[in-house]
Amino acid sequence: MIFFNRELARRKALQSALVSSILLFNMKSSIANKNVEEDSQNIDKPSQGSIQLNKNKVCPSTNLLPIRSFNTPKYYVYICRGDNKNLLGYYVRIPKNLDSKITVPITKKARETYIAINGELAYIITPYEMVITKRDRIILREKVISAVQADGKALSKGCPEGNNTFAKAETKSFFIYICGIGNPSSYVSVTRKSNRRINLPLKKWNHNSNKNDRYVATNGNIRFILTNKVLRVSRGERNVIKEKVLRWE
Repeated sequence: MIFFNRELARRKALQSALVSSILLFNMKSSIANKNVEEDSQNIDKPSQGSIQLNKNKVCPSTNLLPIRSFNTPKYYVYICRGDNKNLLGYYVRIPKNLDSKITVPITKKARETYIAINGELAYIITPYEMVITKRDRIILREKVISAVQADGKALSKGCPEGNNTFAKAETKSFFIYICGIGNPSSYVSVTRKSNRRINLPLKKWNHNSNKNDRYVATNGNIRFILTNKVLRVSRGERNVIKEKVLRWE
């Protein structure tokens, strides 16, 4: 009888240990799977924070530190200081998976637009977008998430500081922002190619939740009319620009 009780107690102890081991294994497996899923999501998720690369290793020389840094969904782009070989500086593009890097001398600069040409390819970066063309045909375009100066200050884009953005539009040639504090009060337009910016007071506006928005600004005898469908720029009674709105927010 004593032997039977001891054997029964031993079997219960073994069974309890086995159950505990299974529970511990399942818990560790669950945690491991969760970590793998989170890591996978973090890899697939594009970075939208500040650029974390070592800036001393980005430019062609450690003496040529970046004067501009741009962050797009898939790339980091740097504008490096110039030297005796190329006074305008260098365009450096690094994929976020860090598998390669290209460095091209800058051939043209207009305001905050930088252009680097390498054979048939032209690399263009502004505070608004990164564009690559081949024989004047766009083969890659990405929105710029953030653009900063060498001192870490953000490059101005969109509405002036302290203003709200009531509408944003993109056309073939322009980025357009409707800005204001309490109500829409200004029309801000930036050319895609040269980054030229104008800021005009609104003369008329109709802003509602049905997307039937209409904004009118004037500059002398030039009239700017923006809706969620089209941008019209007229001089007197004649339309000089008419472009479809490609994106509206």
